[in-house]
Amino acid sequence: MVGYWLITLVLSILFLRDWITAWNVPLTLDRPALVLYLTLSFALSQLMYALVARHGGRAFHVGATTIFAIGNGIAETLAFALVYRLGEVVGTGLVGLFAPTWASVAGFVLGVSLFIIYGGLIHALFWLPVLPPHLDDTPLSRRIRKLRPIAEIALVLGWSLCFWLSRDIWSVVFFHILVDIGLMIKVRPGIFGASPKPA
Repeated sequence: MVGYWLITLVLSILFLRDWITAWNVPLTLDRPALVLYLTLSFALSQLMYALVARHGGRAFHVGATTIFAIGNGIAETLAFALVYRLGEVVGTGLVGLFAPTWASVAGFVLGVSLFIIYGGLIHALFWLPVLPPHLDDTPLSRRIRKLRPIAEIALVLGWSLCFWLSRDIWSVVFFHILVDIGLMIKVRPGIFGASPKPA
């Protein structure tokens, strides 16, 4: 996990320095519809997660939660921004060769697409094996879990709009930290000194 964070930080210093050093949160706040969308999509994703995630009796640790939420909230947001920006640069460049009017939109669409693909892969191949079993398996939970990808895509769309419209990485970091706090409250994995066993 820490290795993943470090790799992300190094790549971000190389390729995202302009976004990292810019404080564009006011540009996002000046778009009330975007702020509302970010808030509602966050609330929906967390509600659906709360309905299916279980901590299995593991103890909640404030210290582990703080380290993970801030560390992953920053580092993985940078990873998402890197992937989004790659898609945006490629999409804008290619479509700009023959349809300049649509270049920016094409960049956004490819950026969102790569973000969704990366997000799905990193959660399936990395986070699910790292985290303890935590998804409820009742019939209701299974039905909700089938709908959760829609909520996650809605979340990704909002975060990508921040990248596209405002070049605002820090609002996304804020929401990602909140998502990770929710994960730590509901799952309580044994990381950063937290006990992996029930108290």
